[in-house]
Amino acid sequence: MLIELEKARTRNNVVRIFREELDGPDSWTDGFVVDANEEMVLLQIVDDSVRLNGYQVLFLEDISDFAHPAPFNDFQKKVLALRDEKVVDPEVELLDLAVLLIDISEEFGLVTLHREEIEPDSCEIGRVIRADAVTYELEEIGSDARWFDDTFEYDLYDITRIEFGGAYEEALLLANDAMGDDAYELSDDYPDDGIADDE
Repeated sequence: MLIELEKARTRNNVVRIFREELDGPDSWTDGFVVDANEEMVLLQIVDDSVRLNGYQVLFLEDISDFAHPAPFNDFQKKVLALRDEKVVDPEVELLDLAVLLIDISEEFGLVTLHREEIEPDSCEIGRVIRADAVTYELEEIGSDARWFDDTFEYDLYDITRIEFGGAYEEALLLANDAMGDDAYELSDDYPDDGIADDE
């Protein structure tokens, strides 16, 4: 698989990736391969409106199948060229998962983390402020674009998908930046669904 992913990257083709166990047989991700190693692949996503919309990191062990090139590769590449949208390397390293989360948080401000085997219908969005070989600590932002007062700790290897640099993350940051003194919400305004920092 890694050899084919590298071919797709070299040829600048769109790939279609399936994760049947996590997403079901009728869901997939289309994107350009930016980087890949024996554990992870970094994609720049081509969304349903044929626009580049952020990045996604998937784990090779979760991939059930993929198509190279993707079924509508030529059309997608033509539309993106007409829109003058080009693949951009976010310059984050895939070598270490903990370091990757810190780098994304520092460079992009927000990271979206999915733990689909534990919480298949939800995700956490925020900035990772600490990570080690076992856990990471997340300062989360809510769907109202306000930061939670507390931080939460999660198991590092429960993560099944990482997203960053997309339109939704950008929207949350824009809204939060405009809030001024209201950028944080009180801790009793949301459920305690994580492990709060003791400090």
